[in-house]
Amino acid sequence: MSLQIEVTPQAVAKLAELGTEKKADYVRVSAQQACGCGRIGYRMAWEDTVAENDEKLQAAGVTLVVDVDSRQYIEGGILDYQTDQMQEGFVLTNPHAQNSCSCGSH
Repeated sequence: MSLQIEVTPQAVAKLAELGTEKKADYVRVSAQQACGCGRIGYRMAWEDTVAENDEKLQAAGVTLVVDVDSRQYIEGGILDYQTDQMQEGFVLTNPHAQNSCSCGSH
């Protein structure tokens, strides 16, 4: 079964823009535990290589890759690009992620 991620129109537009200025062949999307409370943090970074078991997803001319350990946290997620007065960037939301953190480090 292939990886399912919803990519919003805002994220598609930004990925298309990034696709014209590629810094590597792929964009790795990964998930990892952000702290001891179990909250999941997401990261995106340019990458030149992929592993044999990485999942690939095409979005607006950019190949997104997800490793097998991150897949469970990214599957079914929504990749968006948001801009507000304080920050700008990609945001991944996922039903598998916990909604809050009680450890105080976020």
